[in-house]
Amino acid sequence: MQLHQVINEAVNNVAAMDRNRRGLAEKLLPLCSQDLLKPNSSEFLEKKLIFSVEKSELNCSIAGVDSGFIGKDLLALDLILIRSVGVVFNYEKGKVAKADYYPNIYSFPEPRLSSSSLEFDEFQCSKSIQRLLQEVSTAKSLIEKFSPEFCFLDGSIIPQYADKPRKDSKVKGVYRQLLGEFQALYSTAADNNCELVACVEDSRGSRFRQIIQEHLLSEQQGLAGQLESCYDAILLDYLLKPGQRSLSFTYTSSIKEHPILMDFQEKWAKAVHAFYIKPVAFDRPLRVEFLHPDGQEISKHVSRIASTVLSQSCLHREYAYPAILIEADFNARLKPGEIEIVYDKILNKLGKGFKLRLRRDNRPF
Repeated sequence: MQLHQVINEAVNNVAAMDRNRRGLAEKLLPLCSQDLLKPNSSEFLEKKLIFSVEKSELNCSIAGVDSGFIGKDLLALDLILIRSVGVVFNYEKGKVAKADYYPNIYSFPEPRLSSSSLEFDEFQCSKSIQRLLQEVSTAKSLIEKFSPEFCFLDGSIIPQYADKPRKDSKVKGVYRQLLGEFQALYSTAADNNCELVACVEDSRGSRFRQIIQEHLLSEQQGLAGQLESCYDAILLDYLLKPGQRSLSFTYTSSIKEHPILMDFQEKWAKAVHAFYIKPVAFDRPLRVEFLHPDGQEISKHVSRIASTVLSQSCLHREYAYPAILIEADFNARLKPGEIEIVYDKILNKLGKGFKLRLRRDNRPF
């Protein structure tokens, strides 16, 4: 197939999908006015599918934590550089009055070495776990030092499936440590009255869509089937207007079957919830994850979080992401040259006789 044919086919397919999804969203609009408490399903935690969000005038301290990492696999060892940065914005009448950086506005990334001869999948998993361990540790220390009212995390509020090593992996012990650190972070936040808010930049979640399919469209198989190709963020992009959010929902319908939450203490596994919010017109909805303890009224809790997320994420009409996390990312981001500095110093001290480079990195032509 010629290049111009591929381009035309791609354009036609995307345009057709857009038309289909717009038509599908129009068919789903009547669900937005339906009283969801009448079906008496445990999946419906709030009365409606869609809620309006009031942007709050910020008069509080908001923290954000992000990390950057880069790895280099060598023959004798694996090298990882990690930089985790926390930022605290103190707001007065909606404007930043003061900014603090933790541990510093800039620091050289922390090197980690592994000589355990990890296989490729283990090395990838180990890199992610090491990054998360440092990020969670930074978040805990930042909360204890600055006592912010909100602490934003970049990415999910729990580890992801790719972070879980296989049963016979050498990094299983580090994974168990990671689970403990995440739950220690939840306890630290609770003890300091700090709201943990995790924002997923490009979510591929489908929990919201599954709830609609199973509990609102179970008798309309044709319509339910049309949703199969839609991620939550894509579907809600057509349903939500700027300044609206979806209903909140639990992270999973079955904790015992979820590959990550099954490893958590029950009280924390049950507390993980999420919703989507559309802060601006020209970007997709943002997935927001948070902890909601048993016994609290959820709509009031979600409204408070959503108002803060909206105020943080509506600064650019084409990019909906919290300002605090954008700042944290700027300071945590790593450049390839930083790991080359460490690698070159190792080589210089060892001398030319040591063969550390992989063959693919050592081509003479």
